[in-house]
Amino acid sequence: MVKRLLHILLMGAALLAGFATTTLAQPSSDPQPLSAFVDRNEITLNEVLTLTIRVDNSLGNSRPSLTALNRDFETIGNISTRSSYSNINGTVQSFVDYIVRLRPRSTGTLTIPAFRIGSEVTSPIRVSVGEADQVSSAGDSEIFIESTVSKEQVYVQEQLLYTIKLYYSISFDQGAQLTSPQVADSVVQQLGSDETYSEIIDGIRYNVTERRFVVFPQGSGQLTIPPVYFTATVGRRGGLTRFFNNRTSVREINLASDTHNIDVLGKPADFPEGTWLPATDVSIEESWSGPVDSLTVGESVTRNIRISATGLSSSLLPGITYEDMDGLKFYPDQPVSEDSATETGVSGIRSEGTAIVPSQPGEFVIPEIVIPWWNTVTNTLENAVIPARTISVVAGSNQVTSTPGSFAIPGNPATDAIPVPNIQGSASMPASQTSGLYLFWITATAVFAAAWLFSTAMWLRSRRMLAYSITTTPSINGQRQQSARPPVSPNAETALKLLNTAISNGSPPEIRHRLIQWGQALFPDSNIMTLTHLSQRCKDTSLDGQLQAIEQALYSEQKETAFTPVDLAGIVSRLHKGHKNRRSSAKDHTLPPLYKN
Repeated sequence: MVKRLLHILLMGAALLAGFATTTLAQPSSDPQPLSAFVDRNEITLNEVLTLTIRVDNSLGNSRPSLTALNRDFETIGNISTRSSYSNINGTVQSFVDYIVRLRPRSTGTLTIPAFRIGSEVTSPIRVSVGEADQVSSAGDSEIFIESTVSKEQVYVQEQLLYTIKLYYSISFDQGAQLTSPQVADSVVQQLGSDETYSEIIDGIRYNVTERRFVVFPQGSGQLTIPPVYFTATVGRRGGLTRFFNNRTSVREINLASDTHNIDVLGKPADFPEGTWLPATDVSIEESWSGPVDSLTVGESVTRNIRISATGLSSSLLPGITYEDMDGLKFYPDQPVSEDSATETGVSGIRSEGTAIVPSQPGEFVIPEIVIPWWNTVTNTLENAVIPARTISVVAGSNQVTSTPGSFAIPGNPATDAIPVPNIQGSASMPASQTSGLYLFWITATAVFAAAWLFSTAMWLRSRRMLAYSITTTPSINGQRQQSARPPVSPNAETALKLLNTAISNGSPPEIRHRLIQWGQALFPDSNIMTLTHLSQRCKDTSLDGQLQAIEQALYSEQKETAFTPVDLAGIVSRLHKGHKNRRSSAKDHTLPPLYKN
């Protein structure tokens, strides 16, 4: 018994000595400042090889570029480093190893290119890659992978569900990696997060990790979904005898899923012109901000349209367009799109609002909205419809008609007429009185012009003095002080109501004041003091035209201006609502976009 035990110990010592000898003999007797080598030169398509690039410390901290590897290989995981040194026959070398794990992209003879640092260059390495080993059953495997598709035939841009299931009855080390499908001429997006559960197959309990993707083919013809790969390392305990049963050996797991070929059909010939919408369901609905059977001239109402689609991204849903009518104008707001992941795939929603402002009384018919779409379940053409809507508009209580002896702002029937004296004279008026009236109005105009110039000069001077006083105010503890506070403005909703009232009254000075007040409340982070400041902050072409017309109505001698309060009310309503929607959208948590542009 003792003799047998001594024999086993001697065998173990010999094995350890051989292992140590092999390890020490690995470095070359003639070390190179830069070298590269792999753990093996023959692999299959679903296997991973290890590339080591050894850099001598005499080359400094330079790191070789690995960009050229991406042509034939896929990098798995992160690049690891290891510092070590060797002493061979009195020659000491210290170096850094850059360790990269690579998976080949195709079969055949692939080449790992040369690496260069300074004047040092490595030799290219040839690797022979064979066909991948497929694992198709769980009867003889502790870990395997399966892939399925929802259809073998789809339409172009129709969603295709692609599911990966990883079965394992053993545990594997950290760092395991499952790749994502790389499908040519398609948009691929993962649906939600991984699901984990268990299944019993042939009496063996397996843990299952399920990952689901949605694939949108972008062209008709044959679509190929290549395999996805799973890589992991598994630690297995065991040894030659009971005296070495604490030793751990590690094996590497490399799995590949099946390849799927999908037939992609083109758009049917009987589908009408317009946006191609292949989906399992499409619906459209509308809502209004108020009643439309008794609108008042100048009063705005907002129509909200919501388009929902199952099996389709919101980025493919069409927008709603309107054409202005005589007496009715439309001001569309920015649309809001969102996507969500469900058990049946992707659901997209597009919402958009449009402010409608009537400028004259009457009955107006908004045409019906028809959105054709292709039902991928029944393979038939269907339509999502909103019927035509009638809007009834009545005149406002303060609507008057301009007369030759009054001044009214064009386009605003509700504007109060401003009396204008008749300076043309009449047959019954004596010539002396007529010339006196001319002299009176010339003098009054000159006085008003001088007063306006004086007030403008004083305002510019006060602005300069205010800037000077703020600049020259002494600092306290390193912080500059300001002696005045801006006036307190109402909130945005109150400011909008005051502005609409001013627009209804039709007084350009009051409208100008309320516009600035509304801008200060809506954009508290901006220093809005003039209509020019408001224009720069809003950056809206239609608003710029109205602001210029207001300035012309205030200071120009021309009686006819381009200022139309009805248009201004619609523009302000659109900008106000758009700013509120953007602030609300920034606070909402939404899923990432399905398509990456």
